[in-house]
Formats: sequence, C-alpha cells, structure tokens
Amino acid sequence: MGRYDFRPLRVYQTASQLYASERIKNVPSWHEVVGTVPPAQTLVRTQPLQHQERPRRSNVRKPSKLFQPQRVVYEEDSLRKEFFGDHPWELARPRVVLENDGKDAERKDWSLVSQPDRPIDGE
Repeated sequence: MGRYDFRPLRVYQTASQLYASERIKNVPSWHEVVGTVPPAQTLVRTQPLQHQERPRRSNVRKPSKLFQPQRVVYEEDSLRKEFFGDHPWELARPRVVLENDGKDAERKDWSLVSQPDRPIDGE
C-alpha cells in the first residue's frame, strides 16, 4: 500500500509519527479515541467453513417405479395427435369455445348449421 503501513494497529502510531514530524498540521479527530480503545487485530471477519459435499456412493439402487403414477391415456389423445399432425397451423391460433352468458341456445336456431349473425370459425 505504498510507503505507509495502514494495518489497524499501526494507524494510530503512523498518525502520531506524521504529526510529530509535522507532515500533517492537525491531529485527526479519531486520534484520541483510537489511542484509548485500540482497534482489533483484523477488521475483516473470516469466512466460516463451508460444508463439504459428501461423495455419492455409486452402488446405490434407483428407486423402483412402484411409487410413480401410472400414465393416463385417453382415446382422444391419438385423434388429437393425428389431427394436429395433419393441421399444424391450428396450434398457432387456438380457439376457445366460450359463451358470453350461456343463453346462445335460446338466441340461435341450431337446427341449421349456418348462423348468419355469427362469424365463421373452425369451431
């Protein structure tokens, strides 16, 4: 750190010597306090010991599949997979069938497929 020794225990002695040799004009405000209560040996706390990770044993068996949930398969899954394989762009713009108030059956005549006041969509 250059020509001055700034270890905690030497700061008071260095400041006293600089004042005695008139290299500094005024004694620092902390000079008297540090003289009566000297600093600790180190100002920085040491790092605590970190836990060491134990090496894993290589002969440990994997858990059995007894406690894993079974795979649920529906008939619709194969149809859905085939449909989206044939029409991949349907996944790009998904549609949600949603009624605003649940009274569409009362307002629409569903005996006919075409509905003039309803826009055509894939649903």
